[in-house]
This record gives sequence, C-alpha cells and structure tokens, in this order.
Amino acid sequence: MSLKPLLIVEEGPDKGRQFATEAVQFRIGRDEDTCDFVLSDVDSAISREHFAVIRRGDAFLFNNLSRNGSTINGVKTEQTLLKDNDLIRVGQQTVIRFSLQEQRDSNVNPNFG
Repeated sequence: MSLKPLLIVEEGPDKGRQFATEAVQFRIGRDEDTCDFVLSDVDSAISREHFAVIRRGDAFLFNNLSRNGSTINGVKTEQTLLKDNDLIRVGQQTVIRFSLQEQRDSNVNPNFG
C-alpha cells in the first residue's frame, strides 16, 4: 500500500473543501494558473503560490513559498516533513489539515494470498 495525501480545509472561506492527489509535487494558493489546489481570494494574506508539497517516497516535504508565512501546528515554518493530521495555517483565516490515506497499489492483486 502507498500513502496518498488529502488536504481538508478546516477553517476559513473554503471550509469543507478537500483536495487529494497522486502528484509528486503540488502547489496551493490563490493563482488558478499555477496552483493545483486553488484557495479563495477572500483572505488577501494567502499568496498566489503560498506553499508546495513535494513527495519523496512515503514522505511529504512542506515548502513555504510565501513572504506572508505559514505555520504547521502553530509553529512558523519554512520547510518541514509533514505528518498525518498536521494543521497548516495560511493567511489570516485558513487552516488546512494534511491527512494521509492508505491506497492500494494498482499493480497488486487484492485476491492474491
């Protein structure tokens, strides 16, 4: 089984929205042209490209792209490895939960055993 990231907006204008991907790298922010998960522009403290997540095997590296900053579990962070259920705060109002979902590898026969 491999792990698939799921981002869930817990607080802010986009509350309830979710984003799941199998991409090796993805960006989150307000810019529809460059971001994979686009957040509302109601919170002007969210940058066009606020942060990126880069997959390395089953590890996920958080990379802040914004001068406005981001926090992970209340700690201002530029770069760190994300863990299941980490809370990412961006802008003034938005909190995103980073969750890991188990996913069956497509090339594994589920009936083998």
